[in-house]
Amino acid sequence: MTLLLSLSSSNAQVKLRLEPGLPLRRSSYNSGELFNIEPHIAISNSKVIGLRFAVGLNTQIFKNNESLQFILNEEKDNAVFSFMPTFDYYFNEKYTRPYLGLGIGYCLVSSITLANTPDNIVEGIVNNQIGFLLRGGLEVGSTRLGLEYNLIPEADTRIESNIVIGKLKNSYLGLTVGFVIGGLKH
Repeated sequence: MTLLLSLSSSNAQVKLRLEPGLPLRRSSYNSGELFNIEPHIAISNSKVIGLRFAVGLNTQIFKNNESLQFILNEEKDNAVFSFMPTFDYYFNEKYTRPYLGLGIGYCLVSSITLANTPDNIVEGIVNNQIGFLLRGGLEVGSTRLGLEYNLIPEADTRIESNIVIGKLKNSYLGLTVGFVIGGLKH
């Protein structure tokens, strides 16, 4: 935080990136969506740091334990919210710039709605996780096309009686298109 404040008081300019996108794999029939918002600042011509706030909607996959058979209730959405500092490296200073980036941060995993019979609907409780981000793509002017992998560890899914009924896969691969507000070039 101190670094961001000291950079913002110098000639550095804070910019805002908005990135809607789609997950490339999911088990839900509900629509899957991604949305990232990321204030960022260039610390050199090739290096950018940021703070990414992201939501992945319907990106989770539920796996049952062998003895219990629950299914993900398709009438409700599930989500993963993440907050993470990021670092991007740009390979050149041209108008078209390939980049690679990474991040690490906290992921809030929503509870999920499960059913084992049409009449027995339960809430699956999942612990929050530390997640990792690996991303890359191409930035052309103020538009960015990217591929991102959000690595979030599998989590035990419990019901109210504290019985583990399965695992929730939270990691997802997504395709995003981003737009920068606050200038064309870093």
